[in-house]
Amino acid sequence: MSDTESESEPAGFRGLEAEALLKAGQARDVPAHTVLCQEGKCTDRFFVLTAGEVEVAKTFAGRLRTLTTFGPGSILALMAALDGEPCPVSLRTLNDATVVEITRSGLLAMLAPDGAGSNLAHDLTLVAIRRLRGATDALAHTLFQALRASPRAGRIDATSLARIQASNHAWPCVRLAA
Repeated sequence: MSDTESESEPAGFRGLEAEALLKAGQARDVPAHTVLCQEGKCTDRFFVLTAGEVEVAKTFAGRLRTLTTFGPGSILALMAALDGEPCPVSLRTLNDATVVEITRSGLLAMLAPDGAGSNLAHDLTLVAIRRLRGATDALAHTLFQALRASPRAGRIDATSLARIQASNHAWPCVRLAA
C-alpha cells in the first residue's frame, strides 16, 4: 500500500497495472441502454468502464429497481466472470459508453505465473478483500438497524441488502489516464 493510499480507500490500478488491465481486453463503444450483464445469467467476461455511466439494478417483486450507478474507472461483473456463477444484478449503460471487455480466459492468461500480471493480481486481490470487508460492514449495519427497537424492528430492508450485494459486482478502482 502506498503512503497516499489509506486502508479504507479502495485499491486503485495506476500506471502499468491499469495499462495491463486495459490492454487485456477489447475496447468497444456501447450504445445507451445496452445490458452488459443480466441478473440470473452467467457471463465469462467482465468490463472496465472507460466512458459513460452504468446502472446496477435488481428485480424485487417483479419490478426492476436501480440500486446505484458507476462511472469511468469501474470494474463491472468481475466476480461473476471469474466464478462462473450467475450475475446477481443487471448492469446496463445509461448513456453511450465505452468499455474494455475482458474474457475470463484473457485475465487468467495474464495472471499466469509466467505472465506479467503479478502486480495486477495483487491489486485485484486487495480490491476484492476491501470490497468484501465493506459489504460485511454494510451488512452488519443493516442488520443492526433492523434489529434495534423501532417500529420496523426485526424487518430487514431488501433494497439495502441488494445495494450491499451490488457493491460487490461493480468496483470503481481503475485510475484512467487523463
